[in-house]
Amino acid sequence: MKAFVTGVTGYIGGSLAVALLKRGYEVRGLVRTNHHVKELGRLGVIPVLGSLFDTEIVAAHARDADLVVNAADADNAYVVSTLLDALKGTATKVLHVSGASVVGDRAGGAFSEHRWSEDAPPKPRLEKVGRVAIDHALQDAARGGVHSLVVCPTLVYGEGLGLGLRKQSIQIPLLQALARKHGVAVYAGLGENRTAHVHIQDLVSLCLLMIDKAAAGTFLYAENGEVAMKDLAQVLGYQMGFLAPAQSKSMAYLLKSCCFDDPQEAEYGLGSNIRVCADRARALGWVPKHSDLLAWLSH
Repeated sequence: MKAFVTGVTGYIGGSLAVALLKRGYEVRGLVRTNHHVKELGRLGVIPVLGSLFDTEIVAAHARDADLVVNAADADNAYVVSTLLDALKGTATKVLHVSGASVVGDRAGGAFSEHRWSEDAPPKPRLEKVGRVAIDHALQDAARGGVHSLVVCPTLVYGEGLGLGLRKQSIQIPLLQALARKHGVAVYAGLGENRTAHVHIQDLVSLCLLMIDKAAAGTFLYAENGEVAMKDLAQVLGYQMGFLAPAQSKSMAYLLKSCCFDDPQEAEYGLGSNIRVCADRARALGWVPKHSDLLAWLSH
């Protein structure tokens, strides 16, 4: 069995690549430069030089695979279009890794009681319309002869299983960087906004289960618990050695003073409620083993 993975040097893509290798797949991974070729080789991944915009390279390796994992960029419509065109009418499965900020509300740290499911999705904010359109295109492609699958993880934590380049996801390193900058852990507004979370090992197990059992066109959230961002910041601060309680910062301050590469990192990564329900994943047979993000941070 052959697998072709984008985002193979990343946190989720790398973890999935290692899991597929353990299953006996021949894994090819898309990389932009020769810089990571040796590291991939040590893992057993065959490097494919190219970018998400190299249509011919991506299409050829996708058609030659039994499974494609697109874990490089949840917002890149170009590569998804390439994959869907290349795989139409084939038996190749494509698993796309999206992200649950599609339900984010830019609440600035305020609490919202809404918890979303696949059966009752919210209308996305304008910034997330593109990602939702990509997810819908993948689901719709199932009617056109593509065995497409979409997994939508929440805050992912735990040590990555792939290359040492990315051992953590986005939000926890972001909070760590803010704490180092301010000398104390910080959170947005009241810090009462809540985000669901999932351990990387549980996310990988769900992806493998979807590959094995999910029908074409399946979309599943991945979560196993949730946390208030103030509590997350406080525990993280103590773990980093800061004795003072976590401090509130306004979203306006965070956006202006903290030099985010993308303001969405603050609005959705720190200030939004991202509360989803993974009942459909559990109905498929998913049994996650990790549910306590704060305990994981403490240890």
